[in-house]
Amino acid sequence: MTFRVAFEAGSASDPAGYEGVTRLAAELMAGGGAGALSYAELSRALYPMAGRISAHVERDMTVFVGQVHRDHADAFYALFRDVLLQPRMSEEDFGRVRDQQRDALVVSLRSADDEELGKQALQSLMYEGHPYAHPALGTEAALARVRVDDVRAQRARVFCAGRSIVGIAGDYPEPLAERLRSDISQLTSAQCVGRRVLPAPPDVERRRVLIVRKPEAQSVAVSMGFPIDVQRDDPDYPALVLVAAWLGQHRQFIGRLMQQIRGERGLNYGDYAYAEHFTQEGWSTFPLPNVARRQQHFSIWLRPLRPETAHFAIRLAIRELTQLVEGGMDQEELDRVRAFADRYYALFLQTSSRRLGFAMDDAYYGVDAAYLERLRESWRALTPETLNATMRRHLTPDRLQIACVASDAEQLAEALATDAESPITYRSEVSAAVLAEDRDIVAYPLQIPRDRIRIQPVDTLF
Repeated sequence: MTFRVAFEAGSASDPAGYEGVTRLAAELMAGGGAGALSYAELSRALYPMAGRISAHVERDMTVFVGQVHRDHADAFYALFRDVLLQPRMSEEDFGRVRDQQRDALVVSLRSADDEELGKQALQSLMYEGHPYAHPALGTEAALARVRVDDVRAQRARVFCAGRSIVGIAGDYPEPLAERLRSDISQLTSAQCVGRRVLPAPPDVERRRVLIVRKPEAQSVAVSMGFPIDVQRDDPDYPALVLVAAWLGQHRQFIGRLMQQIRGERGLNYGDYAYAEHFTQEGWSTFPLPNVARRQQHFSIWLRPLRPETAHFAIRLAIRELTQLVEGGMDQEELDRVRAFADRYYALFLQTSSRRLGFAMDDAYYGVDAAYLERLRESWRALTPETLNATMRRHLTPDRLQIACVASDAEQLAEALATDAESPITYRSEVSAAVLAEDRDIVAYPLQIPRDRIRIQPVDTLF
């Protein structure tokens, strides 16, 4: 059985100068002592019942998840309740959790995960000067500044009953649902505050680039996108989901980008597109639920490329998006991607925990119909004309903002700024049709002047 308690609070709720404090609060609750138990005692209590308590913090949402076999429901719930209502938040646990979070930022994100670094760099670019600009991990300077009292105060401000969405799934005793609701209702205090009012994202009409200079990088990570004013409650959302699936469904070969960049040319491992913010759940291929946002973006992710092919691949991806928007999708292609999505998206809901998470997201967005049910109903009604009109309302390739992680940042910046040709050679044989198309791609104009390309050293990012 699964408990999920989500709060409409995330890193966008971090006070200025204390970026990362909301995640610290959540991790200190889930990864510290609670009630009468120290962290070590709590861990020992969970072990024999195979219970797990975790937290995940996004820009606008934090979710606490508890999972256990129903035979241990009461004993586990007592521990889960204490984590939420009576966390110790001790100085000792704080030091350990803060060190872990700093390492996740400095050692893991900056040094060892160029793919995620590129995604976070893109968000810092798209949302420059906005509460979404920094990752949930925060910034190195803020983590050095924050103290345990700051973390306790942030918990009291944002993890409040009025911001909560609670759920339980599985073969649970019926009274437990009411206990959960009643207990979470106790999270009220004079310190509780409402959600932060978000400013509009920067209005960028022309392409711009952020290149994160990382001397030790062996490849080039690329993410690109732009904010869109479409969330799941918008009538246009289902059509944009199909567009993203056609262009690059996450880790599936149906996507045009995957076929052209990996399949036909073997340039990298994968190429994907998203109609909203996407976080992969663990080692699955599916989206993590309860990462809802009040503002969304459309994005393309090119998994790391060899430096000599990065410029070509950027051109190819932007050209494919532009051709799709300008040329539209015909009936045959719509039928193909709709048939795929109708079946594949059902896999998102395989477990009771995931079904619960998606149902809670429906509540967050104020959507009456269930996620998959609403998508399928809307997809059935789509025609090429309505889908293409929707796509052209929201997707503007000229507004693409591009983030790269690269060792030779200056060389990449110069190539992009001058629109120099990007010739390509292959390590294996490709078709004559591909070679013919390449002659257009190598000179495809991106029109990004040097003053719209910024280079930032990796150790100064976040």
